[in-house]
Amino acid sequence: MIKDKEMGNKLLESIETLNEAAYELYTMVLNDSERAADFVKTMQALLIGIKGNITSLVVEEPALKCNLLVDNALDTLDRFGETSTKKRKLGIIKNELIPEIGEAYVDLLFWGGCFPDPDAMFEYYNNQMKEFYPAPETDKGHYRYDLSVAVMANTDVEQIEKCLESVNAAIPEGLRCEYVLFNDGAGEKIENYFDDLADKNVKVINYKHQTNAPSVIYQLVEGKYVLFLTTENVLSKTAVSNMMKCLTSDKKIGAVCPSFVEEDKLDDAESNEYLWHQKSELNTDVVLARSNEILMPTMLGAYFPFMAKRYTEFSSKAMSLIGRRNGKLLYEAGDALSYGVHKEKDEDIVLEGIKQFERIMGINPMLEQDVDQDLLSGLDFKNKEKRVDILGINSSFGINLLAIQDRVREESKNLRTNIYSLNEVEAYERDLEAIAKKGRFISDWDKDFDKCFPNARFDYIVMEKTNDKLLDLMLLLKLLERLKDGGAMAIHTAEEMPLSDYEPRKVVGDWQILYKQSDE
Repeated sequence: MIKDKEMGNKLLESIETLNEAAYELYTMVLNDSERAADFVKTMQALLIGIKGNITSLVVEEPALKCNLLVDNALDTLDRFGETSTKKRKLGIIKNELIPEIGEAYVDLLFWGGCFPDPDAMFEYYNNQMKEFYPAPETDKGHYRYDLSVAVMANTDVEQIEKCLESVNAAIPEGLRCEYVLFNDGAGEKIENYFDDLADKNVKVINYKHQTNAPSVIYQLVEGKYVLFLTTENVLSKTAVSNMMKCLTSDKKIGAVCPSFVEEDKLDDAESNEYLWHQKSELNTDVVLARSNEILMPTMLGAYFPFMAKRYTEFSSKAMSLIGRRNGKLLYEAGDALSYGVHKEKDEDIVLEGIKQFERIMGINPMLEQDVDQDLLSGLDFKNKEKRVDILGINSSFGINLLAIQDRVREESKNLRTNIYSLNEVEAYERDLEAIAKKGRFISDWDKDFDKCFPNARFDYIVMEKTNDKLLDLMLLLKLLERLKDGGAMAIHTAEEMPLSDYEPRKVVGDWQILYKQSDE
């Protein structure tokens, strides 16, 4: 946050003037005005005039990127002057200059005036964020395009070509589609390559200086759905159609990603709903979402910015958390395949991201995101023909509950599954609400348990975080009574516990699994 608020406000006024000037320039070019060339010089002078003061603010608040955005706007005006065709000039103004200036304004307003003060940040989230990044406009509910494909270049031209070729081949026939190509300071070769692709349905954003902030993309999308991907990825031919089928199968589904495989496994899989796996978090290197909902702009950093290093793995974690806490389901479509070039994590970014994420979102995003394979190996998922009910007790994000559900759906071809949750950790309460048919927060097991889902019986009961009360003999007996015939109760403890002589019973890793035999 900058200290000189007066200077910050004056700079915001200057950027607002530049924004108005960019729209005026568009009108001039549209009307073939001879004043356009002189007007560009005036805009350049104004940008150069504010550059010094903005640079001094960046020294004070390193989270700011508006100095780079000003430099990008100056470069855009230079390229505008070198462009001869009217059509391309209009495209440069509409898709590059206007968004760049808009990004500079928001950047200075938020990172200079709100960050890192949580109260000021939440004030921005609640009252200004959606004003600066409104959802795409419609004509009486009809979108200009069915799908916006947003591609962020972070590889060389050769890999970009592979990526775009795979996307083109994967777009279903008859879909009205646009492309938004974002070159975030990746170099002149990519700039020229994207410029050659610019057309009516291909919008190009060429940044000379890298900002690592794809939020600008959300200013340009006009499709009902948005497919975002980085150019490290190559899609199978059926990936987009199968992701679309998954996303549109249920209005509660907020976002879908493909299943990431090795290159030699990149097959054109047929649509198979039994391979649609509900997740608590998605890999957003490739992700499909509705344009008018909260998930895509959150992933791009337009909504809920919280970390100075903009586009990182925490972008997907923020999107997933915001989605869960707004009642949206997240799915990995196992019938939609993608291959991605491996990239190393920046450990410094990971440490910084954990700190900032926990400070603003209230939860550590790196904890308990891996499925426990020992647990799964001790459970049977076949021949589950009737409805399957799963009860999780203290299940954090619900990772293992979703994994059990996926295995039942895949191995028994049974989509009739329900997740229930009993939880005594408040931090996870809203996350579990998103995946559970019914959930209860428990403060006193003695008083509350008998009132929780009294008529429900379960195929699986999974107790992930134990304590003395949960390992009480009477409570364990009550839980066993809640099992259906043939059901299993898995308790995550390596310690001696009541019912240690119960049979049939199996110990797998740190799990003790008790099985209720069928009466048949």
